[in-house]
Amino acid sequence: MIIKGSSRAGPSQLGRHLQRTDTNGHVQILELQSPTGNLTEALRDWQVLCDGTRGTKGMYHANIDPDARYKMTPEQWQRAVDVLEKELGLTGQPRAIVLHEKNGREHIHVVWQRTDVETMTLKSDSNNYYAHERASMALEKEFGHEHVPGKHAKRDRDKPPPKAEFNHAEWQQAERDGIDPRARKEAITDIFQRCDTGQGFRAALSDIGFILAKGDRRDFVLVDQLGQVHSLGRQINGVRAKDLREFMADIERDSIPTIEQAKALQRDRAASKSEGRTQEQQPPKIESAPEQPKPAEGVSEQERIKLETALKARYEEEGHALRVRQEAEFKRTTEIFNREINERAAAFDAVQDAARDRYEREHNPAKRGLDAMTAKVKAKLDPDEAVREAWRREQARDDYFKRLQADRALWLAQQLAAKERDLNNLTDRHEQQRREHAATYERERTRYLREQEAAKRLLVELEERRQKAKRLTRDGPEPPGRAR
Repeated sequence: MIIKGSSRAGPSQLGRHLQRTDTNGHVQILELQSPTGNLTEALRDWQVLCDGTRGTKGMYHANIDPDARYKMTPEQWQRAVDVLEKELGLTGQPRAIVLHEKNGREHIHVVWQRTDVETMTLKSDSNNYYAHERASMALEKEFGHEHVPGKHAKRDRDKPPPKAEFNHAEWQQAERDGIDPRARKEAITDIFQRCDTGQGFRAALSDIGFILAKGDRRDFVLVDQLGQVHSLGRQINGVRAKDLREFMADIERDSIPTIEQAKALQRDRAASKSEGRTQEQQPPKIESAPEQPKPAEGVSEQERIKLETALKARYEEEGHALRVRQEAEFKRTTEIFNREINERAAAFDAVQDAARDRYEREHNPAKRGLDAMTAKVKAKLDPDEAVREAWRREQARDDYFKRLQADRALWLAQQLAAKERDLNNLTDRHEQQRREHAATYERERTRYLREQEAAKRLLVELEERRQKAKRLTRDGPEPPGRAR
C-alpha cells in the first residue's frame, strides 16, 4: 500500500481535481464532514479559516493507493483513513473522503482541515513521510497485504532506499501528454546502448523528435515535440551520472541550444510539418467567398441564425472579458517586473558605488600627510615622471570605472532579457487561452445545432404519434360481424 500526501492551498483546483469524471471512470464522495454539503465549498471554507492563523496551506491532502490485487471493502477504506489520521495528528479535524476508480483500480483521496479552531493554529505537518509509511506498514499487516518497501519508516537499513521508476512530475506529464514514460525510457535507453559517441547519440535522438539542450541545473536535458523538458539521466535506465558525463564529453555545451531555444526549434518544426500537411491535403483553390456552415437537417435557416447570433454574442462578451483580464494581468506582471528590476538595480548600484569609493581610497594618493609630501618631492625631482604617473593613474581609474559600467550594462541586459522571456511566455499563454476559447465556441455551436436537430426530430415523432392516436380515437371500434 502506498500513501502520499502534503499540505496545500488551492481549494477550487483541488475540488475540480477530486470530482473529475473525464480522467476517472467512477467518482464517489464517501464522506464530507461539512454543513455545506458541497465538496468545493467545504474546501474553500477550510482554506479561509487558514487566514486567521497567518498560514497559507489550510488543507492536508493525502492519497491512499493499495495494490490492484486487493479489493478494499468500505470498512477497510474507513479503517485506512482513521489509521492515517492518527499518525498525522489530525484526529478530530473535519475531513472529506473521495473514491476514484480508474482502469478498474480504486484509490481514495482524503482532505483534512488543518486549522485548529480552538487555538487558531495549523496542525503540524512535519515528518509526514514517516507518518505515511507507519500507517502503510500497519495497514499492510492488518489487511494481510504484501509489504511494499519505502524510504523512511519502512526502509530496510541493510539495503539502499528504493527508487521510483518515474517521479510524480513525470507521471503528471504523462497524464497530460498521453505518452507512456516507460516506453519513452526504453526507446532512449536502447538508442544509448547502440551509440558509441555523444554526437551519434544526439543525432539519433534528433531522428526520433528529441532536441538535446543544456539544462539550468543539469548537464543535459531533452526537449520533446510537445516542448516538455526531461532530464537526460532519468531517461536512460541503469546509467550513472558520472558515466553519462564521460559518454557525452565530445559534445561542447556551447554547441547545443538552451531550453528556451530548443522549445522554439520544436515549435518551428511543428509549424513546418503543419504547413506541409496542409499543402499536401488541400490543393490550391481560387479565392471565393468563405463557405458558410451547412445548416443541420430539420433546423430552419432562421432558427440557425437566431441560435448562432445568441451564441456568438455570449462568446464575444466572454472573449472581451478574457481580453480585459489578460491585459490587466500583463500590465500587472510588467509593473511587478519593472519594480523588481528597479529594486535590484538600486542594490547593484549601491555595490558599485561602494567599489568606486574603495578604489579611490586605495589608489589615489592622500592629500595630506606623508603620502602627499612624498608625491610633492617626486614631482620636483622628476616632473615628467610625475606627469606620466598621474596619467597612468587616471587611465587605470577610467578603465576600472568602464569595467563597472560594462558589468552594469551586461547585468541590466540579462534582467531585461529575462523579463522579455517571461512576458513572451505570458503572451503565448494568453494566445493559447484565446484559441481554446474560439475552439470552444465552434464545439458549442455544433453541439447546439445537433441538439436542436434532435429536438426537431423528436417533436415530429411526437406529433405523428399524436395524430395517429387521434385517428384511432375518431374512427372508433369496428362494428361487430364486419369482415376483417
